[in-house]
Amino acid sequence: MLKTDKLSKKQELIIALLLLTFGFFIRTVMLGRMPLGLNQDEASAGYEAWALLNYGIDRNGYSLPVLFVSWGSGQNVLYSYLAMPFIALFGLSEFSLRLPMAISGLAALLFFWLSAKKIRGQKFGLFALAFLALCPWHIMASRWALESNLLPTFLLGGIYFCISAEDNPKYLIPASLFFGLSLYAYGTAFFFLPPFLLFAIYTLRHKLTVKALILPAFLFFVLAMPITICQIQNVLALPAGEFLGLSIPKLTATRQGSTTILNGGSLFSNLKNLLRILIFQRDGLPFNYSRVGGLFYFFSLPFAVLGIILSVKQKVKSERYLFAALIISLVSSLFIISNINRINMLWLPLCYFIALGLFELSVSMRRLYFIPALCVVVSFMIFAYSYVNDFGTGKMGAYFPGLGEAISYTEKQNPKSVYVSGKVNSPYIFVLFYGQIPPHEFIDDVRYVNPNDEFRWVRSFGKYSFGNAYYVNTDADFLILHRSEIGERKVLEYFGQFAVCRQE
Repeated sequence: MLKTDKLSKKQELIIALLLLTFGFFIRTVMLGRMPLGLNQDEASAGYEAWALLNYGIDRNGYSLPVLFVSWGSGQNVLYSYLAMPFIALFGLSEFSLRLPMAISGLAALLFFWLSAKKIRGQKFGLFALAFLALCPWHIMASRWALESNLLPTFLLGGIYFCISAEDNPKYLIPASLFFGLSLYAYGTAFFFLPPFLLFAIYTLRHKLTVKALILPAFLFFVLAMPITICQIQNVLALPAGEFLGLSIPKLTATRQGSTTILNGGSLFSNLKNLLRILIFQRDGLPFNYSRVGGLFYFFSLPFAVLGIILSVKQKVKSERYLFAALIISLVSSLFIISNINRINMLWLPLCYFIALGLFELSVSMRRLYFIPALCVVVSFMIFAYSYVNDFGTGKMGAYFPGLGEAISYTEKQNPKSVYVSGKVNSPYIFVLFYGQIPPHEFIDDVRYVNPNDEFRWVRSFGKYSFGNAYYVNTDADFLILHRSEIGERKVLEYFGQFAVCRQE
């Protein structure tokens, strides 16, 4: 049963603002140093934003691309475009790069609250907001600039405006905007959107007129066309081109080949992997791992099942959009070679039903109603301690703590030649990011080990050479090495997990 609201609008607004403020605070505090260092995908998105902002081209020479060539097989562009104003204001840094994702996290909290409130009232709206504000997955995702983590926010924004369109079809216009832009946030939106849009149109069919559909449909079509052309063009291995002044790049390989079953794999193996992620709440990747808490706290999955059962039984009308989003995300995940980031469309709908199950338990416990919320708060405190210890102290090697400082230090020595460790994933992108190398200088001088592969390895450009499986240059004047590689070499300075050595 739905619960009667007893809060005044002022009380509700004050509580919501406090929760939103707290949620934003824990997503931004020490943002530039926690996680300590940068992941290679973050550095790539940040450098592309900086290059476009200052030189009008990305590191592959494309102006206003709808998809970055990046490593060779593509990287989504929306995050880099959104980061450009922040980089213009604050310069290129870990903080300026990650701030748009933290703001996206705040927007997700806002849409989550508004959706839950619209569906089940004030109290559930605030309860759901509090749960997401303290959710480990959402906190971790909001604190690093992995461009694909924009997708959940944009899909949720579209879903919220679809729910609002039940009252007024004009809300389909912002829904179209969010859904159209989501295609530039992460390519898995192509799996989610077709069935969800068909569901939404069918559900709203009695409220819509042809006139009401024209503008939203046109807006979505205009937004979706460039990236759709790009995907088709690369699947057909056609040359690079332009569309409405936007660059349509040619990739070395389609991204779908490495992230979906279109290039092999099976639905059954993906199902096993999906169940493993759901049950154990981890995927083996260090940047998605919380030693304490899991993705949504380890006690939460049964409450998701409870929430789904209650939703089916109670048949709350507007809740069907989130139920459909959950089912479509689960089915879509069967076609994706899953890790937590690749199936991130799933997590916000799942969080909604976890919150619903916990809320209903809280209501049923009467005077002990506070116990479920207290369990979440205590679990959050344990998670927060674990997160700071793991991500804020340099223990997380996936962010290569100290590498940026080592590159900056080496640049100040006016070296003639520099070798960067092979124990770094795509080390050249960190040189571009921290050295702020103009993109045309990189384009003119880059030498690839495997120029036509899905993930290209850079052998050298300018005075820099890079370690990888095929090439190691120990003749350079300066060497930026992982601590495990130093051996008997003379160390000038240590920086986190790395050291700058001088060749004798």
